[in-house]
Amino acid sequence: MEPTAAERAIEYYRRRLDALVLESCERVRAADLPFYRAFPLAAMQASVKRVFEAVAADLERDVPQAYPAILSALGVQRASMGVSVTEITAGMHFGFEVVSEAFAADFAADPDPMLFWERMRGKIAYAGVAALADAYLVAREELIRTQAAEILALSTQVLPLHPGVLVCPLIGYFDRERVEAVTTAVLAAVVRHRSRVVLFDLSGVPQMDIGMAGPLIGASRAVGLLGARALLVGMRPEVALALAALGIPIDQNIPVLGDLADGLAHALALLGKQIVDA
Repeated sequence: MEPTAAERAIEYYRRRLDALVLESCERVRAADLPFYRAFPLAAMQASVKRVFEAVAADLERDVPQAYPAILSALGVQRASMGVSVTEITAGMHFGFEVVSEAFAADFAADPDPMLFWERMRGKIAYAGVAALADAYLVAREELIRTQAAEILALSTQVLPLHPGVLVCPLIGYFDRERVEAVTTAVLAAVVRHRSRVVLFDLSGVPQMDIGMAGPLIGASRAVGLLGARALLVGMRPEVALALAALGIPIDQNIPVLGDLADGLAHALALLGKQIVDA
């Protein structure tokens, strides 16, 4: 019984697989794609061969599985490295192109195996790219969430400045979520260090609106509920003007000082201490 076009195409693909892998790697290297540039040739060949073997397995399936699975894992890995989807798919395109050219050359007089390959190529490539895109987006979103959490942690540092005195440097714009995180960190630090004064350093805050000012004043009042005093230091002139224009009042029980040095001197005075020049 004569083999079918599908069987001939699959047998040809598997027989030529190693040569197709080498040709694909040469094209990728010649294209000088940034991501693939750093790959040693042996590592690239091993990686590309795994992809080609996955395609071989999917040529025998109605629904591609192996190739999408590899690209899904690749999407997760490459997303963490900051590699774009375009760079990944460009390398894949070279591989499919090499195979199509080989089929076209060797089956010019017998097009059925070539047509089988082209039909399966479209199905496999589409399933792979869809899996790659889904996995890449999920991984990028997770990476962004992780980075946001790290940034939030860095922006909620509360540091001992002097026995009984804490400083909380605020940098950038603070929405309600960030102010709430700062409040939680400050209150925990007040209890942990048994502090009596907290300096909120606003020198790194370029602008402020009611969405930040209200929660910040609330955080300062919360410090008072623990028996400590809150001071606002380093407010920029443009921030002060914005608060005045918005009609946002600063609690009279919350002193505002020009800079961190003034704030520390005031804090020490509240503790019955003073800075003495050597």
